Amino acid sequence: MQVSNKGQGWIHPLPGWNGEHVKKLLVLAAAIAGILVYRKAQESEARKTVWSKSTDTVD
Repeated sequence: MQVSNKGQGWIHPLPGWNGEHVKKLLVLAAAIAGILVYRKAQESEARKTVWSKSTDTVD
C-alpha cells in the first residue's frame, strides 16, 4: 500500500499571511519581551537601592 502526501502542504494560520507577516510579528513580540525584561530589571534595581538606603551599615 502506497501513501501519498500530495496536496498536504503547509496551511497558513490566516489567509493572506506570508513569511514577512510572521517575521514582523516575531520582531514585535521580541521587542515587547525586551521592554518587559528591561522594566523588570529597572524595578529590581530600584528595590535594591531603596533597601540599601533604608538599612543601617555595620561598622
